[in-house]
Amino acid sequence: MNSAQIDFQQIRIKHILFKSKVRSVLYGGALDSVFFSDAGPISNWFVQVGKVKYGNEPELYSLQKTHNDLLSSANQLFGLYRNGSIDQAHAGMKDIEKLSDRFQELLSQVEKRLALRADIV
Repeated sequence: MNSAQIDFQQIRIKHILFKSKVRSVLYGGALDSVFFSDAGPISNWFVQVGKVKYGNEPELYSLQKTHNDLLSSANQLFGLYRNGSIDQAHAGMKDIEKLSDRFQELLSQVEKRLALRADIV
């Protein structure tokens, strides 16, 4: 496994954990406010790895924007849940899933292109 594969595997795992933690909060689990902030592990990955190693990849901006949209949506759902609109918060998981699919799609696109580039070199 090359460096890029490891980097993208790390962000993929962090993303899956993100979705799991959103669902957990919406079903009564504790909110990890740092995890769901700009200081969270996915945001840190973009700063420490993404922009440093893959800043020239066209998908990186869209990938980061999609993650920011996920953060925003998750925080809106948490607000709904806190205010007693539990069913509405649960229904909002559909939006999280759609954004997650977009995130995974972008991640796969950049991974495939980098793998092709590695094969050429």
